Amino acid sequence: MILRKIFIYVIVLIAFSTVPFLSPAQTEQSMPFPVEKFVFSYDYTVFRTQQNKALMEIYYSVFRNYLKFIPEDSLFKAVFVFKAEIWQGDSLVARNLWKNANTADSLTQIESNQKLYGVGFFVLLPGEYQLKVELTDLNSDYSKQFQEKIMITPFSHDDLEISDIQLASEIKPSTVESRFYKNGFIVIPNTDKFYGTGLPMLMIYAEIYNMKKENEPDTAKYAVNYKILDSDGQIVRNFADKIRIKPGNSAVEVSAMNIISFRSGTYFLELNVKDLFNNESVSKKNKFYIFRQGDMAIADSTAEKLKMQKLAAAYKRIYSNMSEEAIDDEFGAANYIATKEEKNILKKLDLPGKQAFLGEFWKKRDQTPTTPRNEFRDNYLALARTANEKFSGFGKGWKTERGRILLTYGVPDEIERFPYSSENKPYLIWKYFSIQGGVNFYFVDKRNFGKYELVHSNARGELYDPEWQRWINPN
Repeated sequence: MILRKIFIYVIVLIAFSTVPFLSPAQTEQSMPFPVEKFVFSYDYTVFRTQQNKALMEIYYSVFRNYLKFIPEDSLFKAVFVFKAEIWQGDSLVARNLWKNANTADSLTQIESNQKLYGVGFFVLLPGEYQLKVELTDLNSDYSKQFQEKIMITPFSHDDLEISDIQLASEIKPSTVESRFYKNGFIVIPNTDKFYGTGLPMLMIYAEIYNMKKENEPDTAKYAVNYKILDSDGQIVRNFADKIRIKPGNSAVEVSAMNIISFRSGTYFLELNVKDLFNNESVSKKNKFYIFRQGDMAIADSTAEKLKMQKLAAAYKRIYSNMSEEAIDDEFGAANYIATKEEKNILKKLDLPGKQAFLGEFWKKRDQTPTTPRNEFRDNYLALARTANEKFSGFGKGWKTERGRILLTYGVPDEIERFPYSSENKPYLIWKYFSIQGGVNFYFVDKRNFGKYELVHSNARGELYDPEWQRWINPN
């Protein structure tokens, strides 16, 4: 299977290594790279906590030479803020900011391979959420945002359980507490999950819960087993079981595995725990990546050709069994991003032609064409499904005006809702803070049937009506 994310990170790592260093003379000058190259990485791990909630630790890191250091006293100082928000539907569940500072005696000390790490946490009930993260360099005003869906599953209080597996770049015993300290260890996260050159050891931290039942002897034991699987799920290394005496109701699992012989690629680490007293077992997986420059250099044209053939086959599998009605519906939802020429072409094609055309349509928009997954297509169609679920009272949700705005601009940063009253019709305000310096969209349910229509926006090219409030109360 072609690597899913590795080439994205490779490009990022290469970009880091090629950015010019800040010279000692640079103090208030502009950053030596464009804002679109500003990136950071993040990851999270879910552990059990009190009652029925879960502790979500969120980790972030940024390369030190991607921050702007400015003079302060006799030093140079960079300050960056990491913001994380947890959303459930249109409701903001939790938000937090973590401010970080770093100093250097001289700008020559700042090198491209240096990373700065941070960690924060949320306590959440089980459920499906939207995680939004943003890292901002306060000296340059450069920022980057990411968002993804996350699922917090409940932990049992009776059955054998394992926390998520945290991938680490360094783990060492410690008695000194810090923000990276837990249960006797300092655990420095590996936020991009990359190992290989410079990180030959795969290091992990996990917690095991509900180990010891009542009336068990103090000599009761459990077994821990690790497996490494390739991207196709085939076992490439099965480590010997480790037999341990139960320390109590819970245990900490820390391990380091030598992966120096593994080639570049996508892998999965599988942790299996078995209770040897009652034969109860549980397992967890986490994905990681191995990258070595030499492995990539030996890839030849035959491998590249095979990779592209696999990508073409993946698109063919998606559409070969799709009906014409389903094809037309998917392309209908994509009308907002299709060109006039593409719309005219599709109308003239038969079913096989439409199947091939739609595969090429999405392939052209794939921002990471060397990976087997087309993230652009997946994200766009996920928005279309959301529109159908939430706005489909009067036909397909993507056909509504709210559906069009959602597919064109993405999920709004904030939604204000104004219900029906004796004076006003119900209306909504969708707010986007990072588009065109901040834009709003105003939707009114003109007929009180739940069909919200766009009446005004300050976004370029959209309906503009400064007297839009007349739709709320025509009288």
